[in-house]
Amino acid sequence: MSVLAITNLKFKHTYILLILLAFIVSCKQTKYVPEGRYLLKKNKIILSGDKIDESDLEEIIRQQPNYKSFGVKWKLLAYNMVDSTRVAEKRIRKNQEIRRDNRKRLAKQDRINSKRIDRANRKGKEYYTQKIIPLKDTVQPRKFFREWFKYKLGKPPVVFDTIPYNKSIEQLSAYLRTKGYYYGDVNGLVKFKKNRKAVVTYSVKTGEQYKIDSVYVVGDNRSVTLNFEKFISEQEEHPLIDQPFDSDELDDLRSEVARFMRDEALYGFSASHIRYIADTNKRDMTVTLGVRFQDRLVRDPNNRDSMIAVQHKTTLVRDVYFHVADTFSFEGNFLATVREMGLELYNGSFLTTIDTMVYAEVTEIDSDQLDEKRIAIFTYNGELIVKPSLIEAQNYLEKTNYYKEKYIERSYNRLLQLGLFQAIKTEIVENKGTNTIDVHYYLVPVKQQSFGIEPKATNSNGFLGVSASLNYTHRNLFHGGEKLTISFSGGFESQPPIFDETIDGEPIQSAGRSFNTFEIGPSLKLEVPGLLPVKFTKIPKRHRPKTVVSTAYNYQRRNDFTRGTFQMNYLWQFYVAKTQIFQVGLPGISVMKFVNIDKRPEFQQAIDNLNDLFLSNAYSNQLIWQDWKFTFEYNIKEKQDKKGNLQLYFNSTFDPAGNVLSIFKNFQDTLANGQRTIFGVGYSQFTRLNNELIISQPIGKEKSFNFRFNAGGGIPYGNTTTSLPYDYSFFAGGANDNRGWRARALGPGSYKYYLDTNRTATQIGDLRLGGSVEYRFAFGSLVKGALFADAGNIWLMQNDVNRPGGQISGNWYNEIAVAAGMGLRFDFDFFIIRADLGVPLRNPALPNGAQWIFQSRDPYYAEGEAAFGTEYQRYLPLPFVPQLHFGIGYPF
Repeated sequence: MSVLAITNLKFKHTYILLILLAFIVSCKQTKYVPEGRYLLKKNKIILSGDKIDESDLEEIIRQQPNYKSFGVKWKLLAYNMVDSTRVAEKRIRKNQEIRRDNRKRLAKQDRINSKRIDRANRKGKEYYTQKIIPLKDTVQPRKFFREWFKYKLGKPPVVFDTIPYNKSIEQLSAYLRTKGYYYGDVNGLVKFKKNRKAVVTYSVKTGEQYKIDSVYVVGDNRSVTLNFEKFISEQEEHPLIDQPFDSDELDDLRSEVARFMRDEALYGFSASHIRYIADTNKRDMTVTLGVRFQDRLVRDPNNRDSMIAVQHKTTLVRDVYFHVADTFSFEGNFLATVREMGLELYNGSFLTTIDTMVYAEVTEIDSDQLDEKRIAIFTYNGELIVKPSLIEAQNYLEKTNYYKEKYIERSYNRLLQLGLFQAIKTEIVENKGTNTIDVHYYLVPVKQQSFGIEPKATNSNGFLGVSASLNYTHRNLFHGGEKLTISFSGGFESQPPIFDETIDGEPIQSAGRSFNTFEIGPSLKLEVPGLLPVKFTKIPKRHRPKTVVSTAYNYQRRNDFTRGTFQMNYLWQFYVAKTQIFQVGLPGISVMKFVNIDKRPEFQQAIDNLNDLFLSNAYSNQLIWQDWKFTFEYNIKEKQDKKGNLQLYFNSTFDPAGNVLSIFKNFQDTLANGQRTIFGVGYSQFTRLNNELIISQPIGKEKSFNFRFNAGGGIPYGNTTTSLPYDYSFFAGGANDNRGWRARALGPGSYKYYLDTNRTATQIGDLRLGGSVEYRFAFGSLVKGALFADAGNIWLMQNDVNRPGGQISGNWYNEIAVAAGMGLRFDFDFFIIRADLGVPLRNPALPNGAQWIFQSRDPYYAEGEAAFGTEYQRYLPLPFVPQLHFGIGYPF
């Protein structure tokens, strides 16, 4: 029987099993539905008239059927799989055991306490230490497995009920009216099936919708009306005219206008200060809408029991206060000092502060003149543990500036991001009789120094590992928010073998989940506010500048080699707007990386036998001296959209290296291969650019479409005659890439790996192009699912005689590998465990006519027979073998 016939037979058996499973599941769905009642099978909505988002209508329906995915009601299935009577009987037995155990514990507690009382009496003591033995919970006892499976993982059947059915019809009618359909109609129909299931159909006729044809404004406060005109002018289209008379949209607009007013310095403006006046015309279904702005209601200073109306006024910031509530640097008895001063120990929920200092920043133009906007009042106890300039630089509600509500949240986030405070509270105090406010920040410092041990699981493109690090952190090294982190880490990881066979021709099993790599090493990182050597006070606040200086050494031991890597980085980081982050390296020496590799003799011999310059370059001593490093990030975490919260992330990294060193080539020694050296080691020269775009579009509460696109490339030149260094090369395949292939096993190009008996298990390239799409959904709060498709490949910039077909060409688009599959994610809140099964659909390495999974395998086997003879099946791997990948976290 041919391979194709066997495959088709297996597929037929699979379909038969799936049909049988579906039949069994459907038969058991009404198992626990009471006699004479019906399981709610489905809600149908028949919509006529204008188009309305049916998901909104579905959410209004009071009674929803059991959750279903891929045609199966999984939670109901779990509930029905366990017998309720047996669970109840076991629960009774368990409760009896708990009560017996609790009685024994109480008796033991009494015996112990009696002995302790007698002992205390003999010694003449008037007290004793009471022994309290904790009792097992009888109110919410711990569930045994079947009970947990049935009642926690499973859900009982949803039985059709006429009360929520009738209520749903009322709510749907009310919903139409809120959307401007005052003459719509809603009816319901219930069909009771013989299999004790009910199908409910809701017929929704919208009718004609009221539209707003004109708008007028009512209000005598020019500050308010002018700001409203400004708000309207900044919109792409008028938010009211020619829009539906939709109550929900009008409420949203009211909140949006109120927020705009507060950001235009109108303190205390709220949505309740906006009223709508609607005049409808049934003949042409139009509405004339009035927007009325009302004054504020404040408490009468002369009569605390009454309120008076006052106009909204443009508000300024009078003073800014920072209350650093701690006693870390206070000498003496703080409680006694506070009482002597006649003060309470706490001011509200924060510790009282008794020392005061006024901080002022000089202007950039005249060093003798103070910048009035950068004046702030600090209250503290003893001594400020943080430089006031750093704290003030996080405040956007500056003295004499206009009040803007958006600056409250921005200032709070900036103070929180310093990592210096465990509690932060912002309080706005209105100065009665004026149009000014005072801003108060209450800050509780965090412990400055800490030690910690951090165990963690790692996931390097699907190869799992375990590691741990001992960390020392000082969050305020020089009292200016300088964060020092010293770590010593080590661990074990699984990595793929370099070669598929040993030097003697014996096959090497893939590392799989075995830990074949050991790593250990120290690291040091110093994060300093500002772009050193420029002070952060000379840089605009909105940029949030930071300098990161780090160094690390890593020792790695594998079966084939040991490698030591020393690295130093000097990087600047700053923001542009809220969504854009720039990271720039120190020009001339952004990153310095030295790699020293000690290869095993047999591994070196395998490389020599291949005479592969690309492989020799990847596993050789290297010096990477980056002239510059530039990284740009664009991140929209929660962009409000009518269809949901769109998430978009873009990252681009540019890495040129070796160009500064090449300027001094006349003073450098040369190796036998013609490569110039520094410190006796050949240095790399290249330019590399890598880009990643990720888009996520939620669909409802539990579903989303997720897209990723990768494009990167590097050009080795000058002192690098073969390929990019190993750590800067590109890989394809694995749990976070194309999931139809093993990690780092795909490509390059159309290289026919299966005909190369000297092939390596790890493939590297100079170019990468890839994309993925995932449809994510939920089976429940714990278990999530995904359907995915991946496409991509890697290529070489230069021809490699050992990997023909790997060089980039004009035919690159015909060398894209395609895979698809499905996955499970177990969401434990603090981490996610993932399993993905990827099936190769198109393998560009295979001959024409056999590249797609549905095509004949004959050209593939014919090619193998031509290369290996009649025993070709010994050498050829099976094509289109599914790959199971395990990972931690989402793939993107």
